[in-house]
Amino acid sequence: MDIIIDYDTICIECQAKGYFFGYGLKTIEYKNKKILDSPQPHLNGACIYFEYENKPVLLKSTENSHYSESGIEDSKFIMMNARTSKNSLISRFTYSFSFPVNRPEEEKIPQIIEYVDVYRFPNNPYFFIFYTFRNLTGKIIRNFNFYQFYDFDIYGQESYSNDVARFDSKSGVIYQYDNDMGIEKSLIAGIGSSSEKPPFKFECNIPQDIFIFEKNQTSLRNYAEKGPSDCAIALQWNYPIFNQKDLISFPIMIIAGFGKNNFFKNVKLARNDLDLHQKSVLRTVENKTRQKIDPKLLNLSFSQKKWCK
Repeated sequence: MDIIIDYDTICIECQAKGYFFGYGLKTIEYKNKKILDSPQPHLNGACIYFEYENKPVLLKSTENSHYSESGIEDSKFIMMNARTSKNSLISRFTYSFSFPVNRPEEEKIPQIIEYVDVYRFPNNPYFFIFYTFRNLTGKIIRNFNFYQFYDFDIYGQESYSNDVARFDSKSGVIYQYDNDMGIEKSLIAGIGSSSEKPPFKFECNIPQDIFIFEKNQTSLRNYAEKGPSDCAIALQWNYPIFNQKDLISFPIMIIAGFGKNNFFKNVKLARNDLDLHQKSVLRTVENKTRQKIDPKLLNLSFSQKKWCK
């Protein structure tokens, strides 16, 4: 395969019990060259911020309950189910983020369901992650923001401090490359979305500054270039109103290439393929099996404020 992904379970204790309680991307390689190397979970992957009953809710890493700051006591995170195809090219995960019931007479637990569908390909210079959210809180969610973070290390940890990050306004793709090799020859890795869902905001920055939530800031700052240094990149989408029972989907493509021309050629190929797969993903999340909870995983659910012990 051109792109090799190595997953890491987020909770070691859960792994010891034989369960996978969430997942994280540990490494990504393109043609035997590293583009992601042992990252911090909250700087790689999806984050969301929204307002629920006038309270701010932040999940720094939507597949990792340990990085959540809901602002609501007794909110819970569970991994509902996980499945991988026989050829390991398609992985599907379902998560639930639930809120406490305010009144005893309420029968349904308010929750947001997250569906994550990962598509890999034998010989393509890209892979896809589809994030889909369903609002089952019984209320309107306001100011729903979805973020995609990546702290790529082009050529691995040994070259992490020599990256350049850029945002390309024409394609809506944000990417990193190695400064010593130069943009015409370097391995390049980037993230983008479908042509129908361009990013609302973007940012190229150093990792400790791009993590905006520390300063109560919820919007990326449209910094279009950073480096050479230790760089991180992020894209943001915003939905002012997330109605009850609605589905919101974010198709994400992760693309690689050698040199600027090859990389942007691969961006075009990836985007065409991404649009085709989006339709099948929306059908899949409606499947009854995606709504069922694996009882083994249910036993591992716990309060957001506690570590898994």
